[in-house]
Amino acid sequence: MISLEGIELPDGLRWKEDLNYCPIKQESEISITGRLLLNRGQMKDGRPIVLASANAWAFYSKIKQISTLRLTPKMMELNYQGTVYNVRWDYADPEHFVAEPLVEHTDEPDDGDVYKLPLIKLIEVLE
Repeated sequence: MISLEGIELPDGLRWKEDLNYCPIKQESEISITGRLLLNRGQMKDGRPIVLASANAWAFYSKIKQISTLRLTPKMMELNYQGTVYNVRWDYADPEHFVAEPLVEHTDEPDDGDVYKLPLIKLIEVLE
């Protein structure tokens, strides 16, 4: 189960890059004496958490609930498969939240309409 601020997210969302992340960053440059200088450090926060799916869907009412969380830039609690992370929305990416109607129609959305939820982008923080 995955939940964000107590709102259960649709089945099918997965954090594919969970095991590929490395918090150690390194820069290198050559000094004027020709020696290699390595600057290395460990990031304390800023880990990207991208939840993605080709088949996660939910009713409009649930999508609206999740989308409303974006209107207040605060720290949130993400429970991903029993592990809790403190996160914020990745506002730097305009596509930090993507929701699309499963079936296009011209009427106003209604709570029973089904939406795809292919992408949620968050950043882990340590506040």
